[in-house]
Amino acid sequence: VMVESIAIMEYLMARHGPTTLAPAPRDPTFPAYQQFLHLGEAGLATLMMPVVVSRFVAPEAERENWGATWCLKSFQKRLKLVSQRLASSPYLAGEAFTAADISVTYALNLGQRNCGVILGDAEQAYLARTTGRDAYKRAMDRSHEGVGA
Repeated sequence: VMVESIAIMEYLMARHGPTTLAPAPRDPTFPAYQQFLHLGEAGLATLMMPVVVSRFVAPEAERENWGATWCLKSFQKRLKLVSQRLASSPYLAGEAFTAADISVTYALNLGQRNCGVILGDAEQAYLARTTGRDAYKRAMDRSHEGVGA
């Protein structure tokens, strides 16, 4: 049983690849790919979990707590890495969409939709590119098919 989303993606790509979603280790885009593949979950989405739990689960008096506030500030600092990268390329590993974009798109959507994170123009345009893809739309359609079933 695998529960870590990045591990699941890496497993599927290794098992069923090669794929354009994962540059080869000798590809010049590989370091950026690795950085952002893991940043999405470990450096961005994970920081949003205490915020989500505080806002939606914690008792009213505990919703605005030090830990959630710190996580939001840390998310904003790490978001600068994404912003800097997007200033020089349309996707996080360069010119091509990769699994790193899947990872970071999830984190940015989570922050924006559930945690009040305000994204800048570059990040909004990036999300429009990643979520406007036919594959993304199909995945969202499929994920909603199971809701309420």
